[in-house]
Amino acid sequence: MTAGSETLLSSRGGEPQVRCAELSEARQESMTGTAPRADVWVAVEHQPGWGDAELARSGHDVRVLMARAPRGVAGPPDAHERRRGELPGTRVWVGYVTDEPMLRVGTVAHPADVATWDLAAVAAGSMRAWGAPDPDPLLLVCANGRRDRCCGHLGGRLADALWRGPHARRVLTSTHLGGHRFAPTALLLPVGALHGRLDPDSAADLLSGASAGTMRADTLRGFSALTEPAQVAEAHARVETGYLGLDPLPVELPGPTDPAGGSDGRSSVRARVLPSAAAQAGAGAIGVDLVRRTDPTLLACGRQLESRARWLVG
Repeated sequence: MTAGSETLLSSRGGEPQVRCAELSEARQESMTGTAPRADVWVAVEHQPGWGDAELARSGHDVRVLMARAPRGVAGPPDAHERRRGELPGTRVWVGYVTDEPMLRVGTVAHPADVATWDLAAVAAGSMRAWGAPDPDPLLLVCANGRRDRCCGHLGGRLADALWRGPHARRVLTSTHLGGHRFAPTALLLPVGALHGRLDPDSAADLLSGASAGTMRADTLRGFSALTEPAQVAEAHARVETGYLGLDPLPVELPGPTDPAGGSDGRSSVRARVLPSAAAQAGAGAIGVDLVRRTDPTLLACGRQLESRARWLVG
């Protein structure tokens, strides 16, 4: 920990003088490899707020979020459908981010209905034909101030700005996406890409780019379908090759990956990132040396620095 970090963490009355996002950016902490693992994302609309945030859960590589649309601006399906009574109930989006990414939208009678869903069955594909296709990219901005002040403040401001722009119908706020210290953070569906340190311009560019089949790399935390070391290798290869595609580049790692993000317990691995399907014939794989390092990290506002193991490019 640097002397500057100690100064930033000095407190008055037990409250830190600096927010976790400020400290993370000041320390130039890398965001890559910090996307939570999920093969399926479920967003349940809950306009009153996060009072029922306990409905958010995870299991079997499925993550369930509570979400809100801008008040007075209906998101998809079209507002006229709701007024005609064709789509009563609570809207739910289901995004499958592996194989052929897809986003579905439908309704349930009450948000609590989603708590009865069998997540193992959802992971196995039971909801791939549920509801109706939602063809356009959707951005969920973490604005969960109950979990962290940076998310509530910075995420809320970002969502407000986007809701005043042309992408208002394609933006929701959500409960916890992880990575408070990278706020504002957001999830782009259906590809399952997590981004951080967004501003109104970069977030709007994410949506317009996704509609055109491209994605920026400078705000990318990682794809939720990949393990932590694979996320780091994939993001590095994007920068090295200039690849801007929506789909993650294929990554090969030596041996199985454990739940903590390691590979067979090793502290270093060499990953191979394969070229995209659209790459020029003869394009070779990119080798990326990864090391696992433990550094003191402020994971959220109001907490002390904690040791955090991370995969980084060696």
